[in-house]
Amino acid sequence: MRILLALSFLSLSLFGQEKLVTVNGTKFNVFVKELENRKENTPIIIFENGMGVDLGNWKKIAEQVAAFAPVMTYDRAGIGKSEKVYKMPTPKLVAENLHELLTKLQIAPPYVLVGHSLGGVYSRGYAGFYPNEVAGLVFIDPADFTETKNDWNNIFRKMGVPEKKIDEMLQNRLYQPRPKVDSLHYGPWSERQVLNDLRKTDFAEIASLPLPNVPIYFFVGGKFEVPIEQRSKDYDHETFFHIKNNSNMERWKKLIYSSTKGGTLIYLTNAGHYIHWNEPKSVVNNLKILIESLEE
Repeated sequence: MRILLALSFLSLSLFGQEKLVTVNGTKFNVFVKELENRKENTPIIIFENGMGVDLGNWKKIAEQVAAFAPVMTYDRAGIGKSEKVYKMPTPKLVAENLHELLTKLQIAPPYVLVGHSLGGVYSRGYAGFYPNEVAGLVFIDPADFTETKNDWNNIFRKMGVPEKKIDEMLQNRLYQPRPKVDSLHYGPWSERQVLNDLRKTDFAEIASLPLPNVPIYFFVGGKFEVPIEQRSKDYDHETFFHIKNNSNMERWKKLIYSSTKGGTLIYLTNAGHYIHWNEPKSVVNNLKILIESLEE
């Protein structure tokens, strides 16, 4: 999966301005910019990293975004410079930790949540647990929290894959025995397990949460970038990628339409999974449009 690609190259400090903040007995690495210039009741942008990726994930855009809105990003427990906690990072636990972190830092709502990859799942979770605090939702090529197992299987049906093979692939994807706990890399390891568990239930925990009536933006990467050696031997991986993107976008458009505040879906053909690295100007400019719309 694209969410697991090239985590190591993003393990970078943001600008050397991070600090450790203790909440719930755990030290979290945090970066905040322009908070001192924030006006009362104006939005702050909260970035949520992808699976196993630290806050360096945002280094290409954070400074530019901070020119028009305060920003805050952090490392989840067991990621980057944050302390390990041997608890499964469920959406509820991650939301609670972020809520306590924001409270400790005296960063009041409203929040615009920007989630990349698995961070999109966690942002959607936070918005469901604390809907009154959220002013906008931005998903950057997110792990698809609207997807069901049947949605996944339908991709292969469109490709003409036999049902027996589809069942085998679903079994291999979700129901293989869980690997032994990786204590050394517990944060990235446990986040992958949580995503797998959510997929088994068709994201029931997420689907049960309210969706705040706020602007919703989706950024989608249209560039197929899976290396040849990592492509499936069972099906045409590039065809799968494009059908899956189209399927995802149809569901995401319905999510946007469910909000009376509107939103947008931006499809970028020259961007891969890390859209904010491949097309940083597009992400920054659209975030600025969103912030300006909230301030009108």
